[in-house]
Amino acid sequence: MRLRGVAVVALCAAPFAAQAADAPVAVTPLDAAIANSAHDWSGAFVGVNGGYAWGDSDTSAGSSSSDGALGGFQIGYNQQLGSLVIGVEADAQAADISGSSGPVSTSLDWFSTARGRIGYAFNSTLLYGTAGFAMGGVEATENGVSDDKTLVGVAAGAGVEQALTDNLSLKGEYMYVDLGDKTFQTGGTGTQAEWDGHVMRFGANLKF
Repeated sequence: MRLRGVAVVALCAAPFAAQAADAPVAVTPLDAAIANSAHDWSGAFVGVNGGYAWGDSDTSAGSSSSDGALGGFQIGYNQQLGSLVIGVEADAQAADISGSSGPVSTSLDWFSTARGRIGYAFNSTLLYGTAGFAMGGVEATENGVSDDKTLVGVAAGAGVEQALTDNLSLKGEYMYVDLGDKTFQTGGTGTQAEWDGHVMRFGANLKF
């Protein structure tokens, strides 16, 4: 009799259990926010930036400090593999970075870099390191005679990028740039000049 009673109760409860299984599960706003919190960094991007640079300008007449403003644009591509983000980036900058030592003055009028990037993504925040090649236009002037050269060197740094939407992000970045040296024909035997320094810039990227 006891087993028969249990069977009757189970048969009566079965339709209600099936209805409960088919009932929609309520999703809270917190659940939806957690589900949509992961940002995808993969894709091509373009952007603009501006900032400030300071460094040393070494010439045959001695060493002097130089500093000034810069601004330009960047283009690149990221590929996300789990939390790891790898990519490439190139940029071009107009600059007004100058200094002088005795009769010799130098100015960095433009520079550009082509770099690899590797970083770690914390959802919508990306921390990354970057390194690659750099080139820039330097002008040296001595006693009124000027000469300009394109110098080639290296660049390395690190940055942080914060996604505001699926496509728009803001970034801050530090780089050390060393453009090496060349001989500038400013009269007589010429002037040996080089530029190396620090770049701090902020920008915005649009991913597509």
